Amino acid sequence: MGTPSPRAVLVLAAALAGLLAPRAAYGQPNFIVILADDVGWGDLGANWAETKETPHLDELAAEGTRFVDFHSAASTCSPSRASLLTGRLGVRNGVTHNFAVTSVGGLPLNETTLAEVLQEAGYSTGAIGKWHLGHHGHHHPSFRGFDYYFGIPYSHDMGCTDTPGYNLPPCPPCPRNGAAARIARKDCYTEVALPLFENITIVQQPVNLSSLAARYAEEAARFIRQASNSGRPFFLYLALAHMHVPLGVPSPPPASGRGIYGAALSEMDALVGWIKRVADSHGKGNTLLWFAGDNGPWAQKCELAGRLGPFVGAWQRQRGGSSAKQTTWEGGHRVPALVYWPGRVPAKRTSHALLSTLDIFPTLVALAGVALPPNRRFDGLDVSPVLFGWSDVGHKVKQSP
Repeated sequence: MGTPSPRAVLVLAAALAGLLAPRAAYGQPNFIVILADDVGWGDLGANWAETKETPHLDELAAEGTRFVDFHSAASTCSPSRASLLTGRLGVRNGVTHNFAVTSVGGLPLNETTLAEVLQEAGYSTGAIGKWHLGHHGHHHPSFRGFDYYFGIPYSHDMGCTDTPGYNLPPCPPCPRNGAAARIARKDCYTEVALPLFENITIVQQPVNLSSLAARYAEEAARFIRQASNSGRPFFLYLALAHMHVPLGVPSPPPASGRGIYGAALSEMDALVGWIKRVADSHGKGNTLLWFAGDNGPWAQKCELAGRLGPFVGAWQRQRGGSSAKQTTWEGGHRVPALVYWPGRVPAKRTSHALLSTLDIFPTLVALAGVALPPNRRFDGLDVSPVLFGWSDVGHKVKQSP
């Protein structure tokens, strides 16, 4: 191979200097990762013109970069979350199924989480929302690298939430000719009342879902402000379960024709908008916000499921089955994704790079200026050049287990 030209050396040096600039000039950045449960690729107006319930997310897309070929690491809840927080597929991190209310295990304790790496690097770390990676013993988020936790241990339809007297809407049966209707109460609830945790303490049981979004907003804002005032960088992992069988939500807004689902989507959108405003005010101009879905919509929930957008093929149109959550079809793992970082991530940009939730771990670790944990294989990539608009090349191939 020949000696590179002086011009090539200068270009490479400039690129490397640019890669280091965000951290060197501003210190370690803050990170907010928002993971939306069961949201469809077509549930963002920025992706699908028929969707009208997401003005704040659409604003986020306009002020940041929209990724249209972004995929979850798995098409169901627990494996997807485990892969995001470890940067590793379920065949490596050991999480290949959803955890139940009765599960005594969780994300294996020998797995290193993103929160643990950032905590070791001096970050204030917080998790708010749905955990679903184990709730007993040291599987609890308070023992997985998070200084603060506020949320529910698993999905909100996995515990009794309609007592005492919350009067939540039931899960309706899917219409099927000649088939017996499902028993809504049996399909939606278990006998264990859904708990709300603050750190390791149950602060409400059963949780009042009608006020949960407001409490999430309050706790997230408090965490951001406290971390900002402390002078430490922060990492906030916000896992929102609004779209996973919408239950306790406001009345559907008049402009929405999507009923309960539209109301839940609007509520989630407003919460994301609130977090963005707080981050803009208290993030000291150095906060990266990454929004993504955990998997596709849950098609079996009929009108309580999201939009797949264009990812419905001939097989599905001919009633061959769902192309959504719990499948390896495109609609099961291609999810909406947005990245917002004023002054660093280009605005009004659409990227077609093949990316994954697996990339969040190595990318944030690199931006924080710390090394990946040794002696383990990561399936994600540091995609910061793609975020900054210097490249539009991600993975060559993407496995969807």
